[in-house]
Amino acid sequence: MHGLIFVTWEKYLSERFGEKLLHDYREKIGETFANAPLASRLYDDATLLAGIGAAHQLTHVPVDTLLREYGRYFIINGLTSHLCTYVLSQVESGRDLLLTMRDVHARLRRTEEGLTPPLFNYEVSSHPNAVILTYDSPRGVCPLLKGAIEGAAERYGEQVTIFEHSCMKRGAPVCRFEAIFTAPASDPYRYSRTPEQKERQAGQRYLATLVHASLPDAGVTEGVTLTDLQRTFRYRWRPAILLEALQHLQFAGLVTSTANRLKDDLAHRRYWRVRVFWE
Repeated sequence: MHGLIFVTWEKYLSERFGEKLLHDYREKIGETFANAPLASRLYDDATLLAGIGAAHQLTHVPVDTLLREYGRYFIINGLTSHLCTYVLSQVESGRDLLLTMRDVHARLRRTEEGLTPPLFNYEVSSHPNAVILTYDSPRGVCPLLKGAIEGAAERYGEQVTIFEHSCMKRGAPVCRFEAIFTAPASDPYRYSRTPEQKERQAGQRYLATLVHASLPDAGVTEGVTLTDLQRTFRYRWRPAILLEALQHLQFAGLVTSTANRLKDDLAHRRYWRVRVFWE
């Protein structure tokens, strides 16, 4: 499971229940400064499931409620917005975000060895602003997807009605949701990006596109380092700016790296471009 899930999960616990609860949570699961989660790493699914159980014991909030709240939080929190800006800058509605998430998950399954994001597909609905999602995951955390649907609506200032047609927890082979999005009657553009935000995101996307085009294909040749990229662009951009572009591409499932290999460090980390089956 992607490290961004673990990092934002702890941010959710802190903002929802306070720093004292987060301290107790970390103590309960045996987390220290040395093994704290990093957004760039991969972790075992069981680690998060154990963390959810620990949070339930400490807060006495039902697990399904925690998952639903966290799913909404994951979509709208600032860290996700920053790291996933390459994807989010192309989306203008909650419905489109859900469709984009499906494609990102499909790419991530190919870019990161051992990464298994939730499987969900979609069907066309008779309603023009609706989408039907089918979710299949051995983790059984479908309330998280419900929360993500609600977060997608909130992110774009919309309202959403969710109809649950089937659920794995009640014996169905898959969970099947229909989400119908509508703009609120008052102030429908309340969450729209400002011209300044759009300009900044366009600049970030432009640089990320240049970086992506300059990377070698995975499996074809040796990957490039951050220093190699600086040379390619004749030191036009600082390492921090190029690193940010690489991160945005990685969270879009377009770039893979050696981040999860033993003895990896930022100075020697190598990056590749990943092509997916529909390209």
